[in-house]
Amino acid sequence: MTSTTATLRPAELSALLRDEPSTARGVLRLALRDGVERAYLLDPRDFAATTSPDIAYDARVHAAYILALQGHRPAWLAQHLDLPLPAADAICAHAEAHGPDGPRNGPTAA
Repeated sequence: MTSTTATLRPAELSALLRDEPSTARGVLRLALRDGVERAYLLDPRDFAATTSPDIAYDARVHAAYILALQGHRPAWLAQHLDLPLPAADAICAHAEAHGPDGPRNGPTAA
């Protein structure tokens, strides 16, 4: 069995990520206090997400994700990180679904 690997230019990779948002699994669409829904980076270990210019980073969202992995509940995260409760709920659900290893899609250990 042979496999072929294609190398994508940055513009091609961005287009692919835009067309297939599920490729970046360390990303969650959230509306924060400004009410605008955006794709936010949850886990900087997710290579596909960090290379896309369409993914926003907010330290509060990242902190909430890390704290959710450690068992903090949505109401606590919303209060202490100044996040809307629906966003904190979504972050906790994502953390619970993916566990402590996170939703990475980069190289994995054999």
